[in-house]
Amino acid sequence: MKLARFPALAALLISASGSLAHDLQYSVDSGQAVVIRMFYLNNTPFTFEGYEIYREGEKLPYQVGRSDSQGRIAFLPDRAAEWRIKAISEDGHGLDFTIRTDAAAVLSGAEKPFYERYARIGVGVAVILGLFGFLSLYIKRKRSS
Repeated sequence: MKLARFPALAALLISASGSLAHDLQYSVDSGQAVVIRMFYLNNTPFTFEGYEIYREGEKLPYQVGRSDSQGRIAFLPDRAAEWRIKAISEDGHGLDFTIRTDAAAVLSGAEKPFYERYARIGVGVAVILGLFGFLSLYIKRKRSS
């Protein structure tokens, strides 16, 4: 089967290689996360407020985000260190404190192997090629009869 007969198939195969760079993956790991719960004096959670976490001696934040609906911040330290947490709401309430972690978070699990991540793409390409192959055989038999 020549690809010149099927220009759309050739274009699909060429463009598929570029789409792998945009394939977003995820993995779920469980480890020893540091979870900080922030709340007001009346036990109302400090919800959806911005925070920054700094490792000792560094000017750029290690992590930036917003607290969750329960007023929690979670992060996975990469080493034993002192961490500065700054959480300040838009109306000026907030905290600026330090904590010390004893060790880096131990992450379990590994990234999915290559064949597992791209199996669906491979199956899809195989199905398309198979359909084009059957279509080619069908057209060839029609012409010969």
